Amino acid sequence: MRFWTAYALLALSISKAYSAAGGGHGSLTDLIAPAINVGILLGVLFWKLKGPLRDHFVSKSTEVSNTLERASLKSKEAQMMLENEERKLANLNSEIKAINHQSETDVMVFEKNISKDTEEKTHKLKADANSKIMADKKAVMDELNTELLNQVIAKTKTTIKSNKDYQNKVSTKLMQGL
Repeated sequence: MRFWTAYALLALSISKAYSAAGGGHGSLTDLIAPAINVGILLGVLFWKLKGPLRDHFVSKSTEVSNTLERASLKSKEAQMMLENEERKLANLNSEIKAINHQSETDVMVFEKNISKDTEEKTHKLKADANSKIMADKKAVMDELNTELLNQVIAKTKTTIKSNKDYQNKVSTKLMQGL
């Protein structure tokens, strides 16, 4: 309704301006030909632009619809993420307690393992040290026995060499053994 009212007012103002410009000698019938030309022009423009305008508005409405759908999906995703984060936040204290408990348990297990490993290494080192001491002791005893035997042999040789009676007895015994 407003559309036709605006055209009517426009037509009246054009007719008054045309009348005033012509010195009042023009009539309303002089405006019929230009009005028909304007009507034809508007009809052709409407006919030519109707399809592209419709396509433009349809594509814009589709684009807006897609944007709204994406925004709705993003809103739902954001809401889900918010709920997840709120649940995590609500469980934060229990998570902290669980982590503290787990760390205390891990520390205790670690301490037990370290003490057990240290004890095993200590026993192994003691056993190795005892074995080494025994081997050294045996080597020293063997060396002492060898040296003692060498000294006894040397002393026996000296005693035999210094005493003629012993030399004779040794020579006799050696001869009997051959």
